[in-house]
Amino acid sequence: MSAVDRLFDSYPGEATLSQEEFVSLLEAHATELFRRVHVLLGTAEFVEDAVQQTMVEALSCWRRYDRSRPLGPWLTGIALNVARRYWRRARVARGAAATFASAAERGLGPTPESDALSRERARLLYEALDRLSPILRETFLLRAVEDLPAEDVARLTGATTGAVHTRVSRARDAIRAYLDGRFGTEGAS
Repeated sequence: MSAVDRLFDSYPGEATLSQEEFVSLLEAHATELFRRVHVLLGTAEFVEDAVQQTMVEALSCWRRYDRSRPLGPWLTGIALNVARRYWRRARVARGAAATFASAAERGLGPTPESDALSRERARLLYEALDRLSPILRETFLLRAVEDLPAEDVARLTGATTGAVHTRVSRARDAIRAYLDGRFGTEGAS
């Protein structure tokens, strides 16, 4: 149990949480939320906006938060909905692969070679992820990249734990197939 969750448990009985207290809890989770949203979106360009949108949405419904549960997963659920909306907008407005590739090009690395390799890997991963269905993409990102327990991913996505494992496996297979196709095509020329 985190220090923030212990703080939450320190409130007696059914006493309601004030908005100021809730804001303090949100601020305590900001760093984790920022990292998680960055993983979900794969681009630093929109992370700050998505985190702010998540905070705004959390504040707009803070009275519905069940303080007997940890705040982190509740915020992750809101962030996941924000990310889903982003993914839909990115797909319609412009090719998400171009968005992810341009974000990967802005990455920093200790050497130019490792930087280029990291950017290329990130670009290829998000290019492959963009070809997955939204449910496979978000399940893969939450379970394999964020390393959330399968039970938490199941709760966030409304699936069973078995379905989470299946989706992650299917996503990995699809990513491998995409990468095999990319390198098979490039190797032949």
